Amino acid sequence: MKRTAVIGAVVLASGLLGAAPAGAAVGPHCQEDGYCLFSGEGFGGTKAVLPADYGCHRVSSLGFSPARSAARGYGDGTAPALYSDATCATHPTYVYDEVPSTSALSYRLLPIPG
Repeated sequence: MKRTAVIGAVVLASGLLGAAPAGAAVGPHCQEDGYCLFSGEGFGGTKAVLPADYGCHRVSSLGFSPARSAARGYGDGTAPALYSDATCATHPTYVYDEVPSTSALSYRLLPIPG
């Protein structure tokens, strides 16, 4: 039973992280290096470009909270995971392209398997 759970978790994680190649298309809402978070849904409000920095970061460090939408820029090799708590503990939403509606209080950049 335990082995099945571990295998299932690995398959699920592989599917989530492998959903888009490292060279996925740039989103029209973030023509920047890296990824963008927005204070409004549908890419409205204040836009912040995520620093290329690993580790858990509070969205409030970007000048607003929560992030209500997110988009891919020109960054390759990483994808942000958005979390609904401030400590990157809850299951994330991954930003490979565009996320028009979310409610994220923290984020973490993760390498995209190539």
